[in-house]
Amino acid sequence: MRSIALAILLFISTAASAFQPRIGLWGNAAESGSGYMMDIQNGLVALTVYSYLSSGPAQWYLAAGPLVNNGHNFVATLDKYVGGQCISCIYRAPSLAGNDGTIAITFISETLASVSLPGGRTTVIQPFDFGYGPLPAGLLGEWIFVYDILAGGTTFAERFDFTTTLAPTATGSGIAADPVRLAGCELQVSGSLAGQVICADGDSAGNLQNGYAFRYGLDETYGGVWIAPGSGNQYAMKGFRVVSKVGPRASATSPPDSRVHAFKAQMVAADGAMPAGTPLAPEFVELWSAIRAGLATQQ
Repeated sequence: MRSIALAILLFISTAASAFQPRIGLWGNAAESGSGYMMDIQNGLVALTVYSYLSSGPAQWYLAAGPLVNNGHNFVATLDKYVGGQCISCIYRAPSLAGNDGTIAITFISETLASVSLPGGRTTVIQPFDFGYGPLPAGLLGEWIFVYDILAGGTTFAERFDFTTTLAPTATGSGIAADPVRLAGCELQVSGSLAGQVICADGDSAGNLQNGYAFRYGLDETYGGVWIAPGSGNQYAMKGFRVVSKVGPRASATSPPDSRVHAFKAQMVAADGAMPAGTPLAPEFVELWSAIRAGLATQQ
């Protein structure tokens, strides 16, 4: 059981050697009232910092520059501007008014960073979860998982619409389930996969068809893998939330095209001819059983 966790972590570590941090609002939950709004385009960071002067008034900064070290580091001056447009005024250009020192950010992962600030202060920041809430309810919504089977092989996309929650497994926090596609995902809070979200789906005959593991990033996945249930081989996977649970909803009642699944079956069979990896961890089997049992009680 521990071996599969180590294998997934090794894959994640390798895949994350070069990455782009998550775009959006970051901060330290214990330091409410200040934060960091980050945008990244083509390796360039535009960071707005909202803070305060020691005497009390608000102070915002703009820091801009490139990500370096494969996306792990960012260093820039905290520039100040004055004389710009007030909220109800006609436009006038601001002027640079110097800076208050250097900000240095070390991104430990796409969703965790250490910040060094002027005066020697350091803090740890993460993307703010101000809308989704804790899992499993935070996973509700429509997701697309994209992955290749075999190196350089065909790319597949699986669509899931998680609309309900189910009771937790022995190692998880509760399941976000898609009743139409017989699928579910659960954050693991104990055991060898603790900290990972794992997902499973299958067919109406009770056969487990897909396994996934990833780090949750609010509206996307990080360090994700698709795991072939038969061989245990792992392939890089990326997931995106495309519809939130309170957003406009597209119909999710139609099952996937059977022709696509037939072609995927051919690729899975080809994967089966490759050297086998580590078998799926027991947590996936337990999750699949819990999904089936939980959905059966809701019918």
